[in-house]
Amino acid sequence: ATPTAAPAAAPTQPPATPAVPTPAPTAAPAASGGGASIVLGEGSVARYKVEEVLAGTGFFVATGETSDVSGSIALDADGQVIADESAIVVQAASLKTDSDRRDGYVRDRILRVGEYPEIVFVPTAVDGLPADIASASGPAEFTISGDLTILDQTRPVVWNATADINGGVVGSAYTEFTFDDFGMDKPSVRIVLSVEDTIRLEIDFAATIERAAAMDSGGEGEPAYANAIGDPDAPVTVVEYSDFQ
Repeated sequence: ATPTAAPAAAPTQPPATPAVPTPAPTAAPAASGGGASIVLGEGSVARYKVEEVLAGTGFFVATGETSDVSGSIALDADGQVIADESAIVVQAASLKTDSDRRDGYVRDRILRVGEYPEIVFVPTAVDGLPADIASASGPAEFTISGDLTILDQTRPVVWNATADINGGVVGSAYTEFTFDDFGMDKPSVRIVLSVEDTIRLEIDFAATIERAAAMDSGGEGEPAYANAIGDPDAPVTVVEYSDFQ
């Protein structure tokens, strides 16, 4: 009699690996499959403003700013934000005021930049911009909604923005929140008599517009390359608008 082979042992499943959070991107890629990306460029500045009362000085607005801000907002062909391709990132340690002592306190005691080096805003919606921003021109007032992360806290915020659109987007935006909103400690030093609860975060932006779209034959809405070889599932080359500048 022919011996019967013993059944193969069932494979042992490896133990589940705990999920590791994906770090926020430092810059978002250009939008794919149509639409455009608004990409921050040289000349963009982020800043915070907090009202204080100082001993011997009185009312004062502490202002810290940095040009170490980068990222982009990706929009689809309908002008809707593509959130997983969008992020604005500020390097927290680079924020500077008129006082080295204040800067050290903010870096070490409030923002804790050794643990949380970046302030990250992920846009999820824009209201008030033209759908085809690459073809638009003139002034615009709009809002940008999304999730702001400071320290280990993420909260929804809305930015109010104004800009001039003319081949690029140049303007400014601001949002406001409190220390408690993000679990931050208010400054507590002898020279500072009081600190307002509200923090104003601003960005002055000088952005380019980068448009991406697949070439279309106009036949039945199929991309030109797929039409030419008769294979609607063929890969399509995406051509960047910026390549022609």
